[in-house]
Amino acid sequence: MAVYERFQKISAARQELFSPDSPIWVSRYQLSRDLESGMRLLQTRMVNCSDRTVRQVFLRVVCFGASRERLTQLELVPLPSFNARPGEAFGDDRPVELPVKGAVFVEAYAQRVRFADGSAWDEADPAGYLAFHAVPVDPKDPRAETLADRARSGGVRNDCYFKARQDLWVCTCGLPNALRNRRCVRCGADRVWLERHMDPNLLDAPAPEPTPAPAVIPSPAPQITVVPAPIREEPAPQPTFVVQAAPEPPVEEAPASHGARNALIAAAALLLLLLGAFCAYRFLMPWLRYREAVSARSAGEYDKAVTLFTELGDYRDSPEQIRQTLSRKAARLMEEKQYRQALELYERLGDSGRAADCLYALGVLAYNDKDLDTALNYVEQLRSRFPDYENTDKLASYCYYSLGNQSAAEAAEQTEPFLRRQGWQQAYDNYARADGYEDSAERMLECDYQIALSYIDENNLEKAVECLEALGDYADAEELKQVCMYDYLQANLSNYYFDSGYMRQWLEQLVNAGYPGAEALSDRLNGVGCYFALQYGNRVLTDGEKLEAPDLGELGLYYSVEPVDEEGPILVLARYTLPDGVEGRALLNEDRSAEGVRFWKDVPFPAATQDGKVTLRFYDAALGENSAPLEVLSFQFVRKEADADGDGEPGESAAPTGGSGENGSPPRGSAPDPTGNSSPRTGV
Repeated sequence: MAVYERFQKISAARQELFSPDSPIWVSRYQLSRDLESGMRLLQTRMVNCSDRTVRQVFLRVVCFGASRERLTQLELVPLPSFNARPGEAFGDDRPVELPVKGAVFVEAYAQRVRFADGSAWDEADPAGYLAFHAVPVDPKDPRAETLADRARSGGVRNDCYFKARQDLWVCTCGLPNALRNRRCVRCGADRVWLERHMDPNLLDAPAPEPTPAPAVIPSPAPQITVVPAPIREEPAPQPTFVVQAAPEPPVEEAPASHGARNALIAAAALLLLLLGAFCAYRFLMPWLRYREAVSARSAGEYDKAVTLFTELGDYRDSPEQIRQTLSRKAARLMEEKQYRQALELYERLGDSGRAADCLYALGVLAYNDKDLDTALNYVEQLRSRFPDYENTDKLASYCYYSLGNQSAAEAAEQTEPFLRRQGWQQAYDNYARADGYEDSAERMLECDYQIALSYIDENNLEKAVECLEALGDYADAEELKQVCMYDYLQANLSNYYFDSGYMRQWLEQLVNAGYPGAEALSDRLNGVGCYFALQYGNRVLTDGEKLEAPDLGELGLYYSVEPVDEEGPILVLARYTLPDGVEGRALLNEDRSAEGVRFWKDVPFPAATQDGKVTLRFYDAALGENSAPLEVLSFQFVRKEADADGDGEPGESAAPTGGSGENGSPPRGSAPDPTGNSSPRTGV
């Protein structure tokens, strides 16, 4: 029975219960533990006891604990599809997982069988199983030699003692058979012949005269009617005609006149002897050689049989007998797991189906030895030489699934993110080629998840979000994706490309999902709650208004900001453009105050030397001047001499007097918004 080395054997047993009504006998079963997943795995060896090809088997499995206490019973456990011919042993290369923890012993029975012709069989009476015991022939048994001689003469196997009871009989090959079966479904031995010649209880009685074996023995050649005499040291076949013997001459010497007659008699006798020898050589000897070849094949001496049939040339059906002998030899080699030699014979015979079975078996052996490269080489041979073979994809799935497990284990041991990502990608590719075997689809998701984590370790949050997006609701992928989005947006507030579509989409997703801090981040980016005004004396300038003043030193730059970041209110960057083209910038609230006023001369900004348009732009300092401004204000400056009359107009010592807020600023909400919009930022 095949043993997968990646499984730890728990228990194994031979089935000694048989239902005469069942088309399948589960002869052995083995319970193992998968060292990789911890799952229990059941392997069964079955024999097709029917006269039809079996395609699929469903088992009834009873599970027991260590103390033989019954744990549970599983119904209709499906095994993979087969192509088991009548009498063929199969199934031990098709393991199935059992979802039962703590199982130590099992019993397995065929519950439903589907045949290649579309029909099906269902178990009618689970209690209808009969106990039997196939006893191997003991070589020390005094009857063993007699049984071996009779088995050779009858062309049957001599592995076990023949045993018959009222309801079933056990063949000498060890297979139980229903009483209604005249011949064994595995080896074809005739039950009646076995009862007469191989029953050990009848060996003490006088042995009956040997009769032909169940196999058809060729009859003597029809060209002659010679019947061979009982075997002696020198066989003497009788001729087909009778020659009258000459009378015995008297003792005294014959007269000389009888010499001619004696010579004639001697010549006739010699001619008769030559004719008999020719008949024996031409007809009797080939027949004897033919019988010898058949006996050699029945005894398992296939090479000797092939040699004898080859020497016979075209005698009778010798060429066909050579094919049958080679086929039997190949089948015996398959039973002995000498698949390479069997492959050569099947290729010589042109049996592509059996040759493919040999290649598949060699691939399974390599897989069991964990030589996956060799196993995949057999897969490629099967695909190129036998493209229609049904088990090729199954073996490929075994191999690629195991390669995926190896790559995943190696990737998990890597500490470098790049090397770890390469390992998980290789594992993903192998699981993908496993074509849905076992939980390969679930493991592909795990690979994608680990690849995303490697990008996070490299701080490549954009790629991490891309990988996590594809995972959907797998594990905590959605939560981890939001963390990566927020961290990336917060770290790139001043990035020139922040206004790109996907980053705005990320921010919108976070706000809609109620992610902590996302709404404040959106307010900060969009300037929500920001207010700016220009105040000169008691007046708040409207956008584009003309200002006549000796200089801009007493121009008040009023600000009020509500967006905050981790350190408090955002820093506001003010940028100016004077009529003569001079530009510059400065922070309005270096102390991170939320509200206040700064005079032109205290910022400090330079004096305006020409009349013309003055423009002020206010930005979130963290975003920089590449982002959209929070506000844009402008006015027309007209230079005017200072008022020395004390009429209340601003002069050298003028200061804002119209406000009652902090630092002389206008009261919050009393100054008009030049744009009429509390969120003046455009393009958002």
